[in-house]
Amino acid sequence: MGCCKSCADCSFKCMKIALFVFNLIFLLLGLALVGLGIWVMVESNAANAFTLTNTDTMTLYAGAIVLIVGGVITVIVAVLGVVGAWKEHQVILGVFFTCLLFLLCMEVAIGVYYVVQKDQFYTTVGDAIDTLSTRNYSDFDTALQTLLDTIHKNLQCCGLNSTKNFSPKPASCSCDVDTNDNCCELDALSWWDRPCKRPIILWMQEQSSIIAGVGIGFGLVMVFGMTMSCCLCQKKRKTGNNAV
Repeated sequence: MGCCKSCADCSFKCMKIALFVFNLIFLLLGLALVGLGIWVMVESNAANAFTLTNTDTMTLYAGAIVLIVGGVITVIVAVLGVVGAWKEHQVILGVFFTCLLFLLCMEVAIGVYYVVQKDQFYTTVGDAIDTLSTRNYSDFDTALQTLLDTIHKNLQCCGLNSTKNFSPKPASCSCDVDTNDNCCELDALSWWDRPCKRPIILWMQEQSSIIAGVGIGFGLVMVFGMTMSCCLCQKKRKTGNNAV
């Protein structure tokens, strides 16, 4: 009998510690979301990318605000979880469970919306790139030229929907024909021989896959937190001595 009680106490303490550690991690995730939202608002290249694709920068700032608000909510929920686990308070743990359930439902809704709208989104980006392809490199301001240079170098491409978009070609279109298969010889100089439209869209799709993976992991973490809070509440209910 004493052995059973000892095992039960050990199990209870393990769940309490697991929930406590979970909420510390959740707290760090919330702070990371706040930091990411602030970075998006102050990072000039992010705004330049939206300008380059003729997208309203207010969409960018709205997304950043959503990240910040979501991060703040996550921090608050994590604090509730820490207090609930530390005090072993059923009411606080119940509120914590409800908040996690709400966040999980929101994440699922966002995921469904993305799946439904992703094709339209990439089509819009492609159309915006086609529209911008009618402008020459010299027509863009310095900030957008810097962004284009970064795209050329990192994605190993030249131009937007054609390698002939820019005349003369910017220096960022140059490459080493002897060391890379994507280069071609032109006017005794070497240039990337593919336009940037498809690489840009592929890059965005890759980032979306990473974000989706992070989202799934985040959802699993929330399910774990909900499970631990339920188990802890059940253990406290059985003892009949809920802390106030």
